[in-house]
Amino acid sequence: MRTLDAILSFFFLIALIAGCSSAARFQREYGTKYRYYYSMTSPVQSDSLFFRDDRLIIQFRFDDAAVSFQLQNISPFELQIDWRNASYGIADRNFLVRKSVNDFDSLSTVPTTSLLSPLGVLRDALSPQWGYAAERGEENTWELLPTTDGNDPARRDSILGLVGTTVRISLPIECGPETRAYHFVFAVDSVVERSWSDVRSPVRSSRTFSTALLGPDKKDLMTAAILVAAFVGFSVYMWTAKKTPVSE
Repeated sequence: MRTLDAILSFFFLIALIAGCSSAARFQREYGTKYRYYYSMTSPVQSDSLFFRDDRLIIQFRFDDAAVSFQLQNISPFELQIDWRNASYGIADRNFLVRKSVNDFDSLSTVPTTSLLSPLGVLRDALSPQWGYAAERGEENTWELLPTTDGNDPARRDSILGLVGTTVRISLPIECGPETRAYHFVFAVDSVVERSWSDVRSPVRSSRTFSTALLGPDKKDLMTAAILVAAFVGFSVYMWTAKKTPVSE
């Protein structure tokens, strides 16, 4: 047993040293790493980036390069996002969007989409076709906002000065015979330094979970309530689940 404990301790020490070495290398090469914290300011105020109405429940999560979201259709009709007219805006600029399956494909035309049945859940991610950094002529074109300062004090000040920046996401959604334009507005509440050893690779996917709506009786309303509660619980799990560390 003592031999096994010694072996495990040895490998833990090696992993710790390797992690510290990687963090030090990233620090030298890219400078300080930053994280942005957002809140939703419209159509409702929400620190959890959560919104619901009579048609849908949706919750967003920002990472370095994309905005993940989960959407549940709580209407009696099939629901579909009109990706052709969806947009991502920052400051005074608006961009068409890519979704997760089109990541890093600047030649892609219209993102693919699928019908979401009543009570179905969609998990996806979107990002602007041209990033904020690209618009400023910077090297990394895939970040929503710059997250490293390159050990440059002026760049650090510029990043910290992005507090208050407004981000807009427009999602026209077809639901039955009607299309409703949803305009979500977010604000950067704070920018904080983070350790390179704490950086995790975002896990994104495009997946639909469909559930048929049986009929407008009490049993089905209870089913809908259970599914909505399950969605909220699934959202909490999604946003708080531990992600795989960045590999070198």
